[in-house]
Amino acid sequence: MDRKTYIPSLVSWNLTKKCNLQCPHCYLSAGRAADRELTTDECLALLEEMRTLGTEMLILTGGEPLLRRDIYQLAETASAMGMWVVMGTNGVLVTSAVARKMVECGVKGVGISIDSADPERHNAFRGGRNAWQHSVRALQICREEGLEVLVQTTVMEENYDEIPALLDFARDHGAWSFNLYFLVQTGRGQGMTDLSAAATEAMLTRLVDLQEDYRPMLVRSKCAPQFKQIAHAMGRGGLESGGCMAATEYCRITPEGNVTPCPYMDVVAGSVLEESFTTIWDTSAVFEELRETVNLKGRCGACEFKDLCGGCRCRAFAATGDYLAEDPGCAYQPTGTALPEAVLYWDQAAQERLMRIPISFIRNKTRKGVEAYARNKGVSSITTEVMNGALSGMQRTRAFGAAPAFSRKPTHLV
Repeated sequence: MDRKTYIPSLVSWNLTKKCNLQCPHCYLSAGRAADRELTTDECLALLEEMRTLGTEMLILTGGEPLLRRDIYQLAETASAMGMWVVMGTNGVLVTSAVARKMVECGVKGVGISIDSADPERHNAFRGGRNAWQHSVRALQICREEGLEVLVQTTVMEENYDEIPALLDFARDHGAWSFNLYFLVQTGRGQGMTDLSAAATEAMLTRLVDLQEDYRPMLVRSKCAPQFKQIAHAMGRGGLESGGCMAATEYCRITPEGNVTPCPYMDVVAGSVLEESFTTIWDTSAVFEELRETVNLKGRCGACEFKDLCGGCRCRAFAATGDYLAEDPGCAYQPTGTALPEAVLYWDQAAQERLMRIPISFIRNKTRKGVEAYARNKGVSSITTEVMNGALSGMQRTRAFGAAPAFSRKPTHLV
């Protein structure tokens, strides 16, 4: 049997540990720059490897990526190679000139962190005076300059009840997507209290409903792949979202050049200072273990959703020290009944719509999610109407048709 080929379609790159804020949940424990961070030449060589391997989307983050002097050179180089470049920032340093420079360099979107709708609570949490005001200003500037904006929020006990208000905030500020991250106890976040499995399930259940209410804005859960199981149980769309991609389509590169399966897992698969990124991606024992769902343990190993979900490997590692253990943040008890696998027919209009998605790994996730939705509904033929039900934010192209950025939108909403 031929060995399956894995592609690092999505890479999250922590370019620096240097940061102008002191967030207590920071997985990187950012603040001061690391003693040895990758040089510009080393970064450019890495980009060449990513292009060869087939990387399609690159997240440039930190720390605060705007504190790296070569950030625009790296963004421009990656964009020229055909990668969709997204920048993750706290927004404090974003000005109109900065946003225009991002556009010139080919950056497609900006993720900005907002953890409270209350300025004082956000500022206290983020450890920066007027951090909220700067972040909101950055949202407005980025939209004015033609960049799409993703509002990034980490849900914790402290802001659990604020999520509806934050969703309203994101929509009112024209966000492309609202990404709700579920805290993983790593980095400085080790000292924080994780949500219980029951509280996580309750929030995810709300998100399944809210994704419909906030169209065309996307509503996404991060670090909680069991969103798919909950959406499936509710007979709702959104099955194209989520699912743990660590080591199969996704990895992280640290400022020092270490490669890990995910930003929230500090298990080092290898260092690009010692061997090539290609060698690490293709041969790392850590990645090899994570790529085989038969290796999963406990409830995750027995779960009928393991191919759709896989459980959060980072949360399992943070709780047990074993990245193959069951996800303690999930309350689901597997039934032992396999999900239906009926062969489905895609009509021409639906197939054409699917193929308009320019990024192949998102297109593949979309196909898989739509087909899971159709089988759950007992539908044998996939039409555009079925796709409308399966996917959230389908009116995006009409509502945001005038937006100058993302002319080739890397989403499942084309």
